Amino acid sequence: MHYRTPRIVQPGSGRPLLWTLLVLLGLFAAGGYLWLQVGQNGGPDPERLQARIAADSARIKALEKERGQLLEQVAMLEQTSQIDRAAVQQVREQLAAFQQERSKMEEELTFLRSMVSTREDREAIRVQRLVIEKGGAEGRYRYRFTITRNMQNGGTASGWVFFAVDGTRGGKPAWLPLREITEEGTEKLKMKFRNFQDIEGEIQLPDDFKPLKVIIEVKPSNRKLPPVKQRFDWKVTG
Repeated sequence: MHYRTPRIVQPGSGRPLLWTLLVLLGLFAAGGYLWLQVGQNGGPDPERLQARIAADSARIKALEKERGQLLEQVAMLEQTSQIDRAAVQQVREQLAAFQQERSKMEEELTFLRSMVSTREDREAIRVQRLVIEKGGAEGRYRYRFTITRNMQNGGTASGWVFFAVDGTRGGKPAWLPLREITEEGTEKLKMKFRNFQDIEGEIQLPDDFKPLKVIIEVKPSNRKLPPVKQRFDWKVTG
């Protein structure tokens, strides 16, 4: 029986306008990775984290308002020819980056909220943010996902994670466990964390296999934590 401990991944006249925007982007970059502060082996209590979530939500609204003002300034400057087209294009590119950072920040806030939820019907452990990317060879893929737990439960979660790909092979339904799609024949992945853990790895699919679903099953060693099994559509990014 083979198992692997996954690697834990712990994230001219136009000048004043550009500098203002760059400062805003810096604020977004800092806020977008707030989740790192909760850590995999510790972090703030739920009440403190809720306060940070509220503060960052308010900052998103404020920055969005500032973004609208900057767009108005760009339009005005274009009309009055106060800055050249190259400067306008540069500002527009920065605004696009601004929007991308805003989206990332909202995603991370959603991630944090799921960790401090007090809903009784919420799973104690969840699998989130599955990403699949093409590898360096045909049929080879990289995967990564995050396992989280509700901070209300406290303590350390440990156990095993099982990864499989469901699809068709030769026109017939097929199910490939991790041991059949990894070079080392890994059967399961080890987990041990307090708030969350990032897991990543590589798989090699057969040429005649068409993937449809990814199945991730978490089996905690603590009996108080129920096992979790989630299915995700096979979607390759990048």
